[in-house]
Amino acid sequence: MRSAIISFFIVCVFSLTLHGQKFDPDFFCFEDAFLLTKKYSFEEQVSLLKRVGFDGIELEGLERAGDKFEILNRLDLPVTMVYIQIDIEKNEPYDPKLLDFIKKVRGRGVTLWLHIHSEKYGPSDPLGDNICVPIIQTLADYAGDYNVKIALYPHSRFWLEKVGDSVRLTQKINRKNVGAVFNLCHFLKTDVRTELEEKLFHSIPYLSAVSINGADDGITTEMEWNRLIQPLGEGSFDVLKVLRILKDNNYKGPVGLQCYNIAGEPSEFLAKSMKTWNSYIKELTKN
Repeated sequence: MRSAIISFFIVCVFSLTLHGQKFDPDFFCFEDAFLLTKKYSFEEQVSLLKRVGFDGIELEGLERAGDKFEILNRLDLPVTMVYIQIDIEKNEPYDPKLLDFIKKVRGRGVTLWLHIHSEKYGPSDPLGDNICVPIIQTLADYAGDYNVKIALYPHSRFWLEKVGDSVRLTQKINRKNVGAVFNLCHFLKTDVRTELEEKLFHSIPYLSAVSINGADDGITTEMEWNRLIQPLGEGSFDVLKVLRILKDNNYKGPVGLQCYNIAGEPSEFLAKSMKTWNSYIKELTKN
């Protein structure tokens, strides 16, 4: 409890608070919202996201990317993120189709968020940095020529596991089109809950993307995903507090809705999440 109070005090004291500044980031939806149902075609998924009010979508990899972009263009829903795997020890650390894909999405505002794996090094082991950094630098230099950005996505049990890893690598890679990611559910699963506010605050200068969702609070590292990933507005964790820290410290990037393994009808839990999101934005606008 004492460490939680100290962490929050640090955020409050050093926060670059910008009261009255508008906070209305693009709000996009993960494609995994439809993971548990086969009833929606991709076109129906996009139509639903448009109808609910999302500003964009995250695509899970490059499979059927051409067909998906055709539908997205026709229905006028932007692609905010594309989820790409990197294996740092392999001769081909990423899908060879990625370079051609980068060319095709030139100037469309697409960001590749990379989940990074290692066969040799465990989660968060900085000894893998010397292998990883030049791989991402080379990819970033290529992507930069096509106005494509890169975000480093922390994921439980992957080599790139925590927001601190994402920030550390962002600093070492040192490219203008590379940024870090704060992922709420994976922070709660892998990191020190009482340090969340402080670590989020210190990561903001490097962040290019954030993901949120409803979740329970408490001893979160011992919780299963059904408690750590819920529709926005459900669970005991104070998501509004996270957004307030982002607002008060001038975060300008997009915010994504993580939906992995959420049971139920997507049209219902996505509508509920959007209603909660709008209420958060309205609340933040008051201050």
